[in-house]
Amino acid sequence: MPRAQAAEPLVLVSDPWCPVACGEQDPRPGYVVELAQAIFEPLGYPVQYQIVPFSRAEMLVNRGEVSGFIGVLQLPKRQSWHFPKHPQAVSRVCFYTLPGQRWQFSGLASLEGLRLGVIRGYNYGPELEPLLPLAHRDEISGVDALRRNMAKLQAGRVQALVEYELVAQYQQFSSGLKLRNAGCTQTADALFLAFSPQQPGGAKLAQLLDEGMQRMRKSGELARILQRYGVQDWVSGAKEVK
Repeated sequence: MPRAQAAEPLVLVSDPWCPVACGEQDPRPGYVVELAQAIFEPLGYPVQYQIVPFSRAEMLVNRGEVSGFIGVLQLPKRQSWHFPKHPQAVSRVCFYTLPGQRWQFSGLASLEGLRLGVIRGYNYGPELEPLLPLAHRDEISGVDALRRNMAKLQAGRVQALVEYELVAQYQQFSSGLKLRNAGCTQTADALFLAFSPQQPGGAKLAQLLDEGMQRMRKSGELARILQRYGVQDWVSGAKEVK
């Protein structure tokens, strides 16, 4: 494969939500970060990964100050962004309470008056987002928003958290924190590494990402990276994501 030339490094941003994107200095920076490094660096695109609060990361991509954003939904407000054809993560959105609680998500009525911990700037997908205004949303921002939301749950300041199942499962595994799954969306969301419309070559980068993931899936390298994070390939394991 010909080696591409890049005048500047690819600067990829995300707020931390392991296992997709973790800390900059972590031994395991996140499996999408590792995928990007494995795909782009052999082609001559050095990858730099930066932790940025969610709302600021979105602004930086829109301005073209960074190359791409790890782990975003393909929404109308991002219609000018360059998305690969295939996602880099697939997960349901779920509600979590402390063990021993009885509240259960069962649709619209169950959210009325609920004190719910959410992260400012997040969109929780087309199935759930229209329902969330019924709850009392306790919003928090910053690069440690998930950890602080968990602390609020433990302190009883919120009754439940809403989070991607992929992330909550990893947090419980890595931290030992016990959470109770109180119900999930019926469908899983597709999340992407998407590229800025303001930087040249974004469409090409999205294509290279698709092609690289296809090669890594065939060679088994994708499965090896995912295994380090306890994640199953959402394509080969699609029956488990319902």
